[in-house]
Amino acid sequence: MTCAFALRLALEAGGDVVEIRCSTITDGDFHIEAPRAALLHRRAAFAAGTWTQLDEVHGTGVLRVTAPGQHDFAVGDALVTTCRGAVLSAWVGDCAPVMVLGADGTIAAAHAGWRGALEGVLQATAAAMGPSRRRALLGPCVHPCCYEFGAADLSRLVQRFGPQVAAVTAWGTPALDMPAVVRAALAEADIEMADHSYCTGCYPAEFFSHRRRGQAGRQVMTITKRAAA
Repeated sequence: MTCAFALRLALEAGGDVVEIRCSTITDGDFHIEAPRAALLHRRAAFAAGTWTQLDEVHGTGVLRVTAPGQHDFAVGDALVTTCRGAVLSAWVGDCAPVMVLGADGTIAAAHAGWRGALEGVLQATAAAMGPSRRRALLGPCVHPCCYEFGAADLSRLVQRFGPQVAAVTAWGTPALDMPAVVRAALAEADIEMADHSYCTGCYPAEFFSHRRRGQAGRQVMTITKRAAA
């Protein structure tokens, strides 16, 4: 397959629609450090529009895009816009790509690794979107079956989000449930989550995985607002 999924969802405000797409290995490597010409070619082939792809640093920085392409290659971990045609992206190996839709027509893309989630990147994204009703979609990320996790950091996440984020790997060692972390963080911002998170560790033919296979490649998830046809 050339796309893990492609969704077209109606927005409540303005009569617009939102397109959400997620790549697979077939679509190529979307790591920001990939050769620039090749990366730009892959972006154009994958999602039409003018992209903003951040230099993600596992932090909580949220950038507002006021024109398509603004902040491309800037440092940050989340993007918010109301612009039509702006392709917001989150590129990941095993971290969680989270797309958020606001009832007022605002959309957002966030990269949530465990550090960023612990520090509040999803809550910061929600705050930047404003107070209207929001809904989120979680894309492919590592699941607890493949995510062995150190006891000290796991304890910090359990203290922050609750015991449901602790799990066990397929081979019986302590693990982090990243989808549960995302769900808990979004719940704090009163956002419901639709889970489309294939496990990146379990599907070697479809997804890159740094944790399970040590791969340097990255897939991408995008969200774009367009006028309804």
